[in-house]
Amino acid sequence: MGLMCWLFYCFLGLTFFVIIMVVQNKFSITKFERLVFSIILLMISSGLCYKFAIKYTENIFLSFVFLMIVDIIYSSYLSDKDFFDKEEKNVFYYIVLIFFGFFVNQEFVNQVSQVFLTGEDLRIILWFLVFLFLYSFIKEKDVLSKTSSAKAKINYENILVQYAKLRYRFHNECDSNNKDISNILYAIMIFNNNRKGKLFRNYDYFLFRLNGNKRPLGIMQVESNKFITDSESIEIVRKKIEKLYERKTKLKSKVSVQDIINNYDKNNALEIQNIFNVIQKF
Repeated sequence: MGLMCWLFYCFLGLTFFVIIMVVQNKFSITKFERLVFSIILLMISSGLCYKFAIKYTENIFLSFVFLMIVDIIYSSYLSDKDFFDKEEKNVFYYIVLIFFGFFVNQEFVNQVSQVFLTGEDLRIILWFLVFLFLYSFIKEKDVLSKTSSAKAKINYENILVQYAKLRYRFHNECDSNNKDISNILYAIMIFNNNRKGKLFRNYDYFLFRLNGNKRPLGIMQVESNKFITDSESIEIVRKKIEKLYERKTKLKSKVSVQDIINNYDKNNALEIQNIFNVIQKF
């Protein structure tokens, strides 16, 4: 690599830093979003190099090294931040960024004749956006949990089938000395499993890994800002139900299951109660 090549990477690193700083100051992006944004800038720069016949793409990931150097200089002399603060984990961030930059450079940029999208690529993306729209529409309109007249009421046979399958799978998680608590857990589980099946829950997991935003996770659809499994979601709900049961017990001698369900999920209490009424007979 000649001097012009190194100067080009230095220029890219400085340009990336300025763009990312503008975006970060305006939108307060996370480190993950910053990493993704940096990779996008790398790909755009590579595409422009191909377009204008600039033959500096072979090791263009090195622009991230200069990006780190610019960040160190900026933190040391132009801001009050300590770049090497262990809590900030800036060094680790740049190690990861340079690694991903190298991977994209070697496996993507250097393996194609052009970086920008072709007609075939756009067709694939278009279909992906179509499926994404359909998923969002189904989720927003609650298509899968509605009949022609009102909220879907799971039929008797479906409740029994789901109860048998879920009880076999999650018996240990729902086992309790209080049968009502166990059945309430199964009722909530069946309701949420019917409202959002495993396919959609896996998609939610995928989105969560992408942006880390708080969202309903697990078979019990628990709002969480960290990754939780189906079993962990059941455990969280179980603790809530047990606390509600203990609180109601202290207030009155006889606890109503309907009160417990209503306190847990007022909006869907009727549907959960109907499921509970079916499974309590078994």
